[in-house]
Amino acid sequence: MPAGIAAPLAALNAVTPEIRRTVRLENQFRHWRVVTGEPQIFAHRGANAVAPENTLPAFEKALEIGVDGIELDVQATADGELVVLHDFRLERTTTGAGPLGAHTLAQLSAIDAGVRFDDAFSGTPIPTLEQVFDLVEDRCIVNVEIKNMDWNGGREAGPLARLIKRRELFDQVIVSSFNPISLRKMRQLDPSIALGLLYFSRPPRQSGEPGSFLQKVRNLPLKHLILHLTRPLLSRGIAPEALHPHFASIDAQLVETARSRGQLVNAWTVNSAAEARRLAALGVDAIITDLPDVIRQGLSPAGTPQRPPAA
Repeated sequence: MPAGIAAPLAALNAVTPEIRRTVRLENQFRHWRVVTGEPQIFAHRGANAVAPENTLPAFEKALEIGVDGIELDVQATADGELVVLHDFRLERTTTGAGPLGAHTLAQLSAIDAGVRFDDAFSGTPIPTLEQVFDLVEDRCIVNVEIKNMDWNGGREAGPLARLIKRRELFDQVIVSSFNPISLRKMRQLDPSIALGLLYFSRPPRQSGEPGSFLQKVRNLPLKHLILHLTRPLLSRGIAPEALHPHFASIDAQLVETARSRGQLVNAWTVNSAAEARRLAALGVDAIITDLPDVIRQGLSPAGTPQRPPAA
């Protein structure tokens, strides 16, 4: 269990171990809100404003800031290993080229994932998920986002479920994805792993910006668009422990509905202190942000204790 987060477990003795594991993770979020009055802060792809995203330096910087969790993206290599990278292709953040999934782990190990951010990070490799877990230990929650849009749910679920079980990370990891088929596979493989359903904004209400929904989805590839539009249908039966909506779609009704279902609400990606305060007032459980230090400060008025940085 992450250090410094004590969850009340006595009332859980009568339920099954599988249910107890996921409830413990949920209680960590709820206990933190009771103690501090604030949502937890998750560093989106690590502290990516000061270090290359989804790399060990970015996660180490996030831990130094004192985040409650880190969010990262995981994909399977050609030989079935789990590595941490957001894009399906290598060009934007690394010196590699082509689809990540077409490369073996050995091939990816020769690629630099830091130099495009800054020369100071030259030689930084694409990390494996196991390496991230080694770095984090029990210092924070880890939100692992499965990155694929495959109709069969992709190749990540099996090795990810095995890794979580082998390392006994049920209390520390929540697995999220925009692909509900991936989450369904995770649920079938191990129902004790906590899941979070990622999604974009709902179609705008009268108070929303006209056309904002269409602007968000019109440039999606056809397969992504179909998955996006059919997500409510495909998500039936998953019963995720958390909803991960885009922050702009979160209102009091959404939070109330999630609460009635026993679900957490974790907002992405929030980089405005004013927006973070709005979400905190609504009662969201976690805020995923590129600027964890800025958001933490924005949520902490003078005289409110802040969580100390991880040792």
